[in-house]
Amino acid sequence: MASSDWDPSFKNPGLAKARLTLFWASNYKLNTAKTVLDYAEKLLGEHNIGFDVYPGRVRTDKHTIEVPDRPLLPEEYNDLRLKAGAIFDDQKTPDKRQRLPVIFCEFKDTGMGLTVLTRPPGTTTGSPWLPYCLVSGAIANDESVLIHEIGHAATNSPNHLPQLGNIMHEAPAKQKRTIIVKTQVQAIARSYFVR
Repeated sequence: MASSDWDPSFKNPGLAKARLTLFWASNYKLNTAKTVLDYAEKLLGEHNIGFDVYPGRVRTDKHTIEVPDRPLLPEEYNDLRLKAGAIFDDQKTPDKRQRLPVIFCEFKDTGMGLTVLTRPPGTTTGSPWLPYCLVSGAIANDESVLIHEIGHAATNSPNHLPQLGNIMHEAPAKQKRTIIVKTQVQAIARSYFVR
């Protein structure tokens, strides 16, 4: 990549908004949703990408999904996504603009956030849908969990970067994730959930 691709001050040239639909699983007890939402909005805003959250930043009964009172297992993730789609299907809205489903829940994984990627053709693991995110309430003071997962969803990739401080670095405990570079801004701006 050219050195300009790593420009951390690059701003998206047009008006764009990251469109998210929020859901809460009943096993989500520590409410850190506002913290991770505010941080993602702040970082994206620095790069000229707005934030559009539906139905809002506060948990609602309608957008709460009943699940067992324990961490969800990987084989349950797609069922959770199916239940979210039954609550709100963005393809049934008049503008048919797709949104990134973000489900606040507790799940069995080593991370505090997880993006379920679209299943590659000919495989059985992954999601039959476009990428969607799971975010735990136990974020261990890492407010960058959601922006990191937005990066995975935008690229449909599990890859991380070695650069400390970048939103796609996998170890925020070493250095706070505050940097989004030009190629990442462009990837997010081109993603299915940004308009």
